[in-house]
Amino acid sequence: MIPSHIETANWSDAEYFAFPAMNATALKQLAKSPQLYQHHLAHPKPKTSSMVLGSATHCLTFEPYAWAERYAVWEGGSRRTKAYKEWAEGHEAEGLEVITADEHARALETAEAASKHPLLSELLIAKGTQVERAIVWQGLFGPCKAKIDLLHYSDKHGLVIVDLKTTSSDLDEHSLTHTIGRYLVHLQLWHYLHAACMLLDVDMGNVDRVRLVALYAQTSAPHDVVACELGPETMMDTADLYRDLADLYEGCKTMGYWPGYNPQRTVEVPSYYTKLKK
Repeated sequence: MIPSHIETANWSDAEYFAFPAMNATALKQLAKSPQLYQHHLAHPKPKTSSMVLGSATHCLTFEPYAWAERYAVWEGGSRRTKAYKEWAEGHEAEGLEVITADEHARALETAEAASKHPLLSELLIAKGTQVERAIVWQGLFGPCKAKIDLLHYSDKHGLVIVDLKTTSSDLDEHSLTHTIGRYLVHLQLWHYLHAACMLLDVDMGNVDRVRLVALYAQTSAPHDVVACELGPETMMDTADLYRDLADLYEGCKTMGYWPGYNPQRTVEVPSYYTKLKK
């Protein structure tokens, strides 16, 4: 068993990611099915180009001073050349993430737009703000971990958690609501809330105001940015979901059985799929 909280301020990204604990990504897989969770542990997905762009945007938004230590920018044109392959292999051997000049420009524009959002621009310079904070603690799932983009705690604002999401999709209310639900962003933010309370040594029930925010930033022009704050009903429902998942996890561990999706079900298709369009 690990202590209630491990100090991770001096951990490298490699040390954090290597530490075996329940994180938000694994928790989302568990919410879909225990079998999928087990598959995720055994077969983690490789980074996609969208993930690389998102990570670069995060670095430029929250830790621009660390850019040169983490990234190398290819400015030689096509990546389908021997010159690029040799250049990339050399920098990757040094532990750097390689991106193109175009990707760098998009990440920079996205980061600048996100940083100008009223909520983020205020919190980034406010006293009581921590960025890219890694936390490891003993929680409802045993060892847990989280890396919070922005965490703020003060009398003025209460407890605020902001998670930056980069996207190429539309940012209208309908799209964002379904995106948050489909990708279980509310569950991720609730996991972060547990992490923050452990780090700050505060009881969740004694915090006067909690704000859980997913900040969506478009990675292409016009680089719109929209802050989506979880409403009180969603937070209450997510608190129940989090506890239910902890019970499910404990039951699966005890039984040694990790079931998949229900293999048979009855469905009712919404009527707008079954009626002739007029």
